[in-house]
Amino acid sequence: MHPLTMRHTRKDGNNSHGDGIQQLPEECVAQAIGMTTPADACRAAAVCTAFRSVADSDTVWEKFLPSDCDAILERAVHLVDFSSKKELFLDLAQEHILLDDGKMSFGLQRSYGAKCYMMSGSQLLDIAWICENIYWTKRSDPDSRFSKVAELLSVCWFCINGSINSRELSPSTHYAGYLVFKLTQDASGLSSPRQISFVEVGRQLVGSACTVSLHPCKHASCSLSDGGETSEPHEHKEEGGVMVRYPRHRVDDWLELEMGDFHTDTSYDAEDVKMEQHEFEELEWKRGLIIEGIE
Repeated sequence: MHPLTMRHTRKDGNNSHGDGIQQLPEECVAQAIGMTTPADACRAAAVCTAFRSVADSDTVWEKFLPSDCDAILERAVHLVDFSSKKELFLDLAQEHILLDDGKMSFGLQRSYGAKCYMMSGSQLLDIAWICENIYWTKRSDPDSRFSKVAELLSVCWFCINGSINSRELSPSTHYAGYLVFKLTQDASGLSSPRQISFVEVGRQLVGSACTVSLHPCKHASCSLSDGGETSEPHEHKEEGGVMVRYPRHRVDDWLELEMGDFHTDTSYDAEDVKMEQHEFEELEWKRGLIIEGIE
């Protein structure tokens, strides 16, 4: 039952929030609210005083936090302070925390509480030639949540991939992997529509590989005015009928390019989820790419 429907109406037409609701055991109300969503729980708190104390309780908000939340917080770089489970949830939904000595960040999706990670481009991702200083460099960036980003100086053979174990993710959840990056003013060689991205789970390709480009789309049909609020990737059909996926702007001023999507289900038994993007055909020299990570 939706919390907002639990309302008693007297025969005289006046709504009474108190009489029926206040007689319900708190554990029953908490059970009902805990079966909804974080957004519904916030709405329930506004229904009446009797609901507010229950809807804001740790009993309810613990249901919205991941079952392994305590173990995740033990990996945090800095101690995470919170006075209630609701405060913890809202903090994690608003801003990621750093885990594993700053190699990864973690947060929660605000609407349903699904776990969200970003793997650091300079520490966790497997990038071809990243250990060669003439091709890539690792440096700080004031806009990044990580201490270092990876900046491309010059390569022609481009390949980047990252992986995460499916047990780290929320079960029965639709995920997408995004390359988060930006371009320098002198960036070049990155607009080729011959780049390929894909997702594998347990070494099995999920869906089909996508044709992508690291340069934002210049066509009018690929408007970047949405500020990253839509979940749909920017795509445009190029000459030859090939559908090319382009990056879009995020609210944090980075660009993101969807590499592929997948669904976590019971058939995944601690399988590795691998996301890869590469360009092996044109081999044009590329430079000016700054990678924050894969989210």
